[in-house]
Amino acid sequence: MMYYYRPIGVNSAKIMADEDREEGENEKKENFDTILPGRIKTYTENIVVVGAEVHDKLPVNKLMFMAQAIRTVKLESVQTVLYFKQGYSNTMIAEFKKSLKYFKPNIAIIEITTVKELINYLNSGGITGKSNLRMKPYKNSLFKVKNVYIFSHGMPSRITFLLDWDLYKTNNKIISSVKAEDNELNLKNYQTINPNAFVREGYVWSFACRTGIGPEDTSDIEIFTWNKDASLAQKLANSLNVHTVAFLRRSNYEDTWGSRFDRAGLKIKKYFEIADDDDFKKYKDSDKMIDNKYHWNPLGAFNGVKAGSTPKGPPEGMTIFSKKEDN
Repeated sequence: MMYYYRPIGVNSAKIMADEDREEGENEKKENFDTILPGRIKTYTENIVVVGAEVHDKLPVNKLMFMAQAIRTVKLESVQTVLYFKQGYSNTMIAEFKKSLKYFKPNIAIIEITTVKELINYLNSGGITGKSNLRMKPYKNSLFKVKNVYIFSHGMPSRITFLLDWDLYKTNNKIISSVKAEDNELNLKNYQTINPNAFVREGYVWSFACRTGIGPEDTSDIEIFTWNKDASLAQKLANSLNVHTVAFLRRSNYEDTWGSRFDRAGLKIKKYFEIADDDDFKKYKDSDKMIDNKYHWNPLGAFNGVKAGSTPKGPPEGMTIFSKKEDN
């Protein structure tokens, strides 16, 4: 086998994600290239995954993963959102669901607490793993995964859906047997995702930190080698025969509610009494607080996720990892 990767732009997700026309009861997508014997059709599903946020101590960042999920639902064709419920209040979850339903009334919103439930859903179409929508025809149709968009914390070659959950449980006196280290997508469990659950050359989009860098590359300067062939991103591409799009650097969510440039523009226009009818002004008018502490905007994120400044050396933006057969 020969494997390759190539860098793509920071804001390329919308450009690269191809659109299918909506079809079927649950707004599943039809892949017209795949018609199986016996007139069995394959519909494709686009899924957003939201990790827990119990790591970042800034209240303004508490709901950044949920905000990015809403932005993705607005921009892309998404049928299903799965979210880890840990650390989110009932009010947060209600506001999140309200926004998702506003932009897509028929979207499926599924609460999960473990990575096993996530993998079960990818493999079978249900969090218990008992259904078989991916493998066995249902009403002469199969439902395959086409795109998975993941918003979560991460470490080199680990997507840490419950980062700092154990400490959070202790500090908040929460009784739970769920452990953070058991609920990562990493180099130990990625092969439990069944490649047959995906359409050919689907996409996994990881907006977590450093999914595309080797597991040993933990310093803030990685000039000479990034061990990308050993990364979770490359392993997923190889195992699932999908394209994996990921950061080699830390990912940066700081522009979620608007960039410094966006906010400076508002101040300048206000100071000089310039009429302001641009998109960011309209967006900011929807700002609100949840639980008297946490910033929220029901319109979702204003900007997408960008590459951070560290580690120094790897390319900025996202990189696409693919599996390529020998000629």
